[in-house]
Amino acid sequence: MKRIIVAGLFTSFIALVAVGSAFAAPPAYIDPNTGGMLAQALIVVLGMLTGVWFFFANRIKMTFHRLMRNYREKNNEPVASEIVTPDAPQENNAQ
Repeated sequence: MKRIIVAGLFTSFIALVAVGSAFAAPPAYIDPNTGGMLAQALIVVLGMLTGVWFFFANRIKMTFHRLMRNYREKNNEPVASEIVTPDAPQENNAQ
């Protein structure tokens, strides 16, 4: 019973410290130009990714199609077809 009381008091202390520190911290200030800086960085990154995509588009497509072809061949293995031969050989009547 003593352990439960000690654990409850410890948890209550941690909760009170967390709530007190949350209210004691000053509100965060975000510079008005922060959005512009983030936009500039994202524009550069997206531009680079688009350039890489266009530069390597054929290789990316070929790799994707090769993987899909291998996947389809792996799942749909062709059944070995039997060769049907006639019972008796037929004569060629060409003269």
